[in-house]
Amino acid sequence: MRIISIFILSFSLLLATPAYSAWQLDSKKSSLTFVSIKKGTVAENHSFKAFTGVINNSGLASVAIELSSVDTNIAIRNERMAEFLFETATFAQASFSAQLNNADIDAIAIGSTKQMSLKGSLNLHGQQQELTFNVMVAKLSAETMLVTTVQPVIIKAEDFALVAGVNKLKSLASLPSIAYAVPVSFVLTFTQ
Repeated sequence: MRIISIFILSFSLLLATPAYSAWQLDSKKSSLTFVSIKKGTVAENHSFKAFTGVINNSGLASVAIELSSVDTNIAIRNERMAEFLFETATFAQASFSAQLNNADIDAIAIGSTKQMSLKGSLNLHGQQQELTFNVMVAKLSAETMLVTTVQPVIIKAEDFALVAGVNKLKSLASLPSIAYAVPVSFVLTFTQ
C-alpha cells in the first residue's frame, strides 16, 4: 500500500513540461506521501525520501522512486515494507512516465496556475497500469514550476500484485487488518 505513494510521485513529475529546455525535479523541495490504514481506523502518514524526475525537451516526463527509501517513522516497518511489500531485492524502483504537451505548460503565465489531467503509465512491482492524475501546475518563475495533486490518487494493492505483501505485513505485525488501497499525494518542484 505504501508502494502506491511511490507511483504518485512519478505522476506528478509528468505535469511540468517546458518547450525550450528540460525540467529537473528538485527532490529537496518536493514530497511524495501516502496514507495507510490499519485496524480499520488507524491512519498513518508515510513518504518516500529518494526520487528523481525530468521532463525532456519533447515533453516526455519520467519519474523514478527508490522504494527502499520508504519512511514510515518506524525503522523495522521501513525494513519490512521494503523487503516484503515492495520486494526491493527484485523491484528496486517504481517509475512513472507520460507524454506532456509543451504548449499547455508554456501557456501558463508566471504567477498563474492551471489544473490539468495527466495520463501516464505506472510501473510498480513488475506490473504496469495506466493512471490519470488531476494536478495543479503553478508557474512560480520562468525557471520554477510547482506540480501538486488536486486530490489524492488511490493506488490498489491488487493492481500491482501487492496483496501478498500486505498480508505478510499484517501477519508480521499481528494486525487484524491493513487496507488494500492507499491515497497518494505529491508536491513536486521542477526547475530549468
